[in-house]
Amino acid sequence: MTIYVVAVAGRSIVAFHAPSASEADRRVRDLDFRDDLMSLTTDSVALWDGVTAIEVRQAVPQEELRWRASRARAVRHGSIEAADETWIAFLVPLTDPDRAYR
Repeated sequence: MTIYVVAVAGRSIVAFHAPSASEADRRVRDLDFRDDLMSLTTDSVALWDGVTAIEVRQAVPQEELRWRASRARAVRHGSIEAADETWIAFLVPLTDPDRAYR
């Protein structure tokens, strides 16, 4: 199982599984995926500005471990099935937009 990472401006943002590099590239070109990167924030700044180049590369061992640990927690909590390999792990903390209104 190969894990890939999306990096923006040299910062690793998201880790996910894909069967090949071309499939990883295809996933990152998906408009819904890109919309998510523009609407989700860390420290109230969008993960991607819609302009900066997006790098897709194979995860380094530490990033892969974070993806596997995150996926294992999701399986334990019943968020996904054990056979589901479509899990996406964010490698940066996401800002909770609802927190500002509490």
